[in-house]
Amino acid sequence: MKKAVALGSCSILLYCFVGYGVERSDSFELLSACFLLFGLAFYLLPLLSQKQLLFSGLLFRAVLLFVIPNLSPDFYRFFWDGLLLSEGVNPYLSPPEEIVQSLPDHFSILYDNMSGLSQQNHSNYPPISQLGFWLSTLLLPQHLLTSLMSLRILLILADLGVFYIGTQLLKKLKLNPKRIGWYFLNPLVIIELTGNLHWEGVMLLFFLWGWLFTLNQKKSIAALFFALSVGTKLIPLLLLPVFSRFQNIKSSIKMAGVGLLTLGILFLPFFYTIGFDNYLKTLSLWFKNFEFNGSIYYAIRWAGYQVKGYNVIRQWGEVVPWIILGVALCFAFFKKKKNAKEVFSSMLLLLTFYYGIASIVHPWYIINLIALSVFTSYRFPLVWGALVMLSYTTYAHPNFEENQLLISLEYLIVYGVLLYEIFAKKALFKHFE
Repeated sequence: MKKAVALGSCSILLYCFVGYGVERSDSFELLSACFLLFGLAFYLLPLLSQKQLLFSGLLFRAVLLFVIPNLSPDFYRFFWDGLLLSEGVNPYLSPPEEIVQSLPDHFSILYDNMSGLSQQNHSNYPPISQLGFWLSTLLLPQHLLTSLMSLRILLILADLGVFYIGTQLLKKLKLNPKRIGWYFLNPLVIIELTGNLHWEGVMLLFFLWGWLFTLNQKKSIAALFFALSVGTKLIPLLLLPVFSRFQNIKSSIKMAGVGLLTLGILFLPFFYTIGFDNYLKTLSLWFKNFEFNGSIYYAIRWAGYQVKGYNVIRQWGEVVPWIILGVALCFAFFKKKKNAKEVFSSMLLLLTFYYGIASIVHPWYIINLIALSVFTSYRFPLVWGALVMLSYTTYAHPNFEENQLLISLEYLIVYGVLLYEIFAKKALFKHFE
């Protein structure tokens, strides 16, 4: 117990340092602290009971309650969209740069601190996320710290839900419940969700809840929660073809109907006047314009320069959705029917493939892989969750130029571990097996 207290105390100090003491341009300090946190978590996890896992995870998150996010400015756009809803303005209607002059003064503070991409483009956050943004601005709309704390509490509650639902799922699948610690005590999860206010945790809560209802044979309620997950972040749409092979055709059609109806109800209030044009236009930027921490895509980009003499991102962005659809169908129909554990593994590998060919892979994206890996024998997402922090070295450069050597190192190690686990059929780490 003394060892656990010592490791936990060191972790608290490091979370304080990451949250309050460094900027994202301070690469050496940031990476040193983060890698130490991953090392501490690795040794701390086996020492804790299920209740101690819960207490420690909540304590580490509470340390970051008053943090103003220092690794991502996305939260300024979150509050911008939330305040627009408070003013009765559709957040999908206009990019901030077109309307900032016509809004109250407190909007200007948010606008000035946004990234240029947020200033210039329509919102890409689905309705459930928008609801959370709006709720966080209700108490004191012009007080940033109050909104930050409100949103952070919502996200901590979502992670608490992931802990509980994930534990129930693990029991259903006859797996060690302590596996949920790989998610709940993971430094990437704590820093990116609680610290930087990203919404993957809310999406995962609904997604895992949908799975729990499915295993309890409550298919219509499960479809509702899967739709809520998509209404938070769109990434579960990619996984649903694989999930369909867990059901018979009749159940799949029924669940699809309930899910589509729910999504229609969620999206219609925002889109009935403007259609999907603005939303789809912004989403296409992720395929055709933005680049960050890519792997296979960067090799294709290099080949494009050699053959075509220019960046082929737009052409690549046109074909990526079709590649993903084809691979998703292969994963779905490779075997006629899968059990739940096989479906989780297929989902994990499909999403890994998507991130492998994507032109943009932010650190918080890997949280989805970490959550799925809890229910599989794969541990490579835990390695990726640590190494993806190397991508923050980009912000140490005045022009935000990526360090290709470090990115190459990241992916060589991650893909090496992935291949080892696939072909050796052995998990890299044996904790909680």
